[in-house]
Amino acid sequence: MTAWLQEHLPEFLEELSLLVNIDCGTSNKAGVDAVGRIFRGWLHSAGFELTEFPLAEYGDCCMATLKGSGQASIMLVGHLDTVYPDGTVAKRPMQIEGERILGPGVNDMKAGLLVGLYAVRALLQDGFRDFEQIVFFLNTDEEVGSQVSRQLYQPVARQMDAALVLESARANGDIVSARKGGAIYRFTVHGRQAHAGVEIEKGANAIVELARCIQDLTGLNGYHPGTTVNVGVIGGGTMPNVVPDLAWADVDTRFVTAEAGQALDQLIRQIALRATVPGTQIEISGGIEKGPMEKTAATAYMVEMAREVARQIGFTFQDVQTGGTSDGNLIGELGIPTLDGLGPVGGLDHSPGEYLELDSIVPRAALLAGLIESIAENRDQIVAFRKRLTEFSFQTLSKGT
Repeated sequence: MTAWLQEHLPEFLEELSLLVNIDCGTSNKAGVDAVGRIFRGWLHSAGFELTEFPLAEYGDCCMATLKGSGQASIMLVGHLDTVYPDGTVAKRPMQIEGERILGPGVNDMKAGLLVGLYAVRALLQDGFRDFEQIVFFLNTDEEVGSQVSRQLYQPVARQMDAALVLESARANGDIVSARKGGAIYRFTVHGRQAHAGVEIEKGANAIVELARCIQDLTGLNGYHPGTTVNVGVIGGGTMPNVVPDLAWADVDTRFVTAEAGQALDQLIRQIALRATVPGTQIEISGGIEKGPMEKTAATAYMVEMAREVARQIGFTFQDVQTGGTSDGNLIGELGIPTLDGLGPVGGLDHSPGEYLELDSIVPRAALLAGLIESIAENRDQIVAFRKRLTEFSFQTLSKGT
């Protein structure tokens, strides 16, 4: 399969340029749809059956299904949208500079999408169909949280034996076996206006109360191992000589386990219950947006399978936990064994310097193909690991711990 992938690398690069050289920021529905039509055509040619999901605001999602003759159901997930505004492609079209490929979305994640397609094509070329189905889901709103697409792919993901997310590998080549969960909150403090120089005592300073909230929120950092709380944006007040009657702050939190996320959520909401400045009231909105993608026994087993495939190809990697979220969170939180970062190697995403390492394309596509094959062949063991964890969790909960 590696030889076949190397032979087809020029074709891969031509197709990559087609995908990269279309402006397709999340809000550009026409651009995202244009990329989607191209990719759906390639999936259809590879033998996938397509189910399209027309959307009004975002690009149309697609679920492509390839039937085999085995038992394993494996999901591949990637997104078509980028973060770049219209006109970026005209300024910075895809180009190859030495061993790096540059361009908007080349690493996040047009190359990952293509690696998924070429891995499947390599398997089919090799005559491997020992799977029940491979489901390839094309997401169109990942860069804004997958609020719409998650409703389409999560019901399908529940039926899968394993999921592989095609986000790029870390810049050092590591894959992702765990992701922190994330939550976003807005604290809004209502106070009472007054003239700061004449009747300050008649006011209720919303900014002072918000400052207390910010201190309490910051104090939650590290409350559980790996927990982070960041007050990233604040606002409030009108004039220096006016006691402010309104102040607000946006807060980002990350957590390692679902239990830690729920506990943190309760602590944050308790902060909003105890206003200390007389005359102020606190409102809180938002909450947990993505649960954590935890490294389970089944996930760890898949990591070892991937390491063995990489060893046969001729390279090594580590698996890591990251604080960033992806579609892997939304599948992993369902209890589905999930690995992420299975695209090629690159970095500087969401910036003018975004790049992809040319020499990582073939080995990473071969890794993905070999991993799909290994998951299919070891499906029963993965199911056993997953069942063991479920039974343990049930016993733990039944004891009230």
